[in-house]
Amino acid sequence: MNLLPARKIFFFLLLAVACTSCFAQKVYQDQQIRFALWAARDAYPGYFDDNKEGDTKEKAAEAGESLYTVPVQRIKEVTPYLLEGMIYGWKFNYTPYDKARRVEEYFEFSPVQTLTESDKSQIVYTKPWVQDDRLWCWVEFRRSPQMMHIFNSWQVITNPHIKGIGYARLADGFEGIKEACGEALKNAVREYERKLIKNKPKEITGRVMITEPPLIGIDAGRYVVTLDFFLETDRIVKYETF
Repeated sequence: MNLLPARKIFFFLLLAVACTSCFAQKVYQDQQIRFALWAARDAYPGYFDDNKEGDTKEKAAEAGESLYTVPVQRIKEVTPYLLEGMIYGWKFNYTPYDKARRVEEYFEFSPVQTLTESDKSQIVYTKPWVQDDRLWCWVEFRRSPQMMHIFNSWQVITNPHIKGIGYARLADGFEGIKEACGEALKNAVREYERKLIKNKPKEITGRVMITEPPLIGIDAGRYVVTLDFFLETDRIVKYETF
């Protein structure tokens, strides 16, 4: 007698969870960008041999800073850079390594468009917390109508989905994150094009848009950045002769 109502309740619970998941994804993708970001809490990493928090506080006090001044600055430095890849995308130029032709690998990338100061003022940092000696917070940004148009244009065209992982030295700070992002993008493009192109091309150019919240971690003193993209290949230049 009670099995049918229980099944109905279970069905509606599953439906509610599914709808909640879809709604959350739609909010992130369509209007509200939201992801967690961190920076090392130690404002002066590696400065103290014993790495005691008390000494760090004393040094920060001498400099007229709080323990969180530098990590907050670092988060605010990284955020616009990542948002540019999520809102406008990155353009890239890639020359694969070719031992037979004595061609060295070359890769460069840059934002399709940078955020204005007005755009940056719309970034919201919320709910900070400290975990594993890192300062975390949620980053939120609402797309403008123009940004929504760009986002929708990527959705209309069937673009392949690619994914890559990149590494860089933790000691390099923001430049290290940029380097790891570049390596993640290069690896994603290289692995995808390898499946489509029989012979190594001379040059590949195109654009990508970050489709998922960036994942930034640490492994053996290095940043580990995992990025998902939509890929739009503009040009593939082949070697005319071997």
